[in-house]
Amino acid sequence: MANPKKVNTLVSLKDEVKEKLKEDIIMLKLKPGDRIVETEVAKKLGISQVPVREALRGLEEEGLINTIKYRGAFVSDINPVEMYHMFSLRAKIETDAIEAILPKLTKRHFGELYDIVDKMKSGENDYAVQSRLDMEFHRTIIEWANVDVYLRIWGMLTNHIRRYITLLNPKVRILPEEVHQYHHALVEMLEERDAEKAKNAFREHIMKMVEK
Repeated sequence: MANPKKVNTLVSLKDEVKEKLKEDIIMLKLKPGDRIVETEVAKKLGISQVPVREALRGLEEEGLINTIKYRGAFVSDINPVEMYHMFSLRAKIETDAIEAILPKLTKRHFGELYDIVDKMKSGENDYAVQSRLDMEFHRTIIEWANVDVYLRIWGMLTNHIRRYITLLNPKVRILPEEVHQYHHALVEMLEERDAEKAKNAFREHIMKMVEK
């Protein structure tokens, strides 16, 4: 019988490695086409190859890497056409979630969103920080819908979308104050409790990067 403690340790290590590699891919420390060598990652992190191999499988399932037989694992390319459809699908999930939760939102919910928005204003002038806060804001809304499949698909899409925005960011130059203003306006829109108006605002906010 497998040792439960050992199994849990391997699962934990796999998740840690996966998150580290994922963040490196999203922030373009690992760029499209870069090869990820299993033995090198394991040596760098001081661990065995088993959790690294499992982490790479997970990243391949999410489409962030491609494994080529006899050659190894490579960071996937960014396809603009595919990105458009990812943004569209994310917008669909978020607007469906908004329609479901809007009648149930309380002052506590709005306060939670405003707390995240305030961090955007007072946060560092650092894209990585702003990106994480943006993800926290939208993920919170998806979680309130309490539909597991929404959260799973949204999470996968968001990883690709964050990477795409990271690529655009030097040109787009979204400042913390602008990020704060965008999201503050979205919360105000939700407070009006007009579902169609709120859905249109969120859809426009999500799609603006691919509809220029």
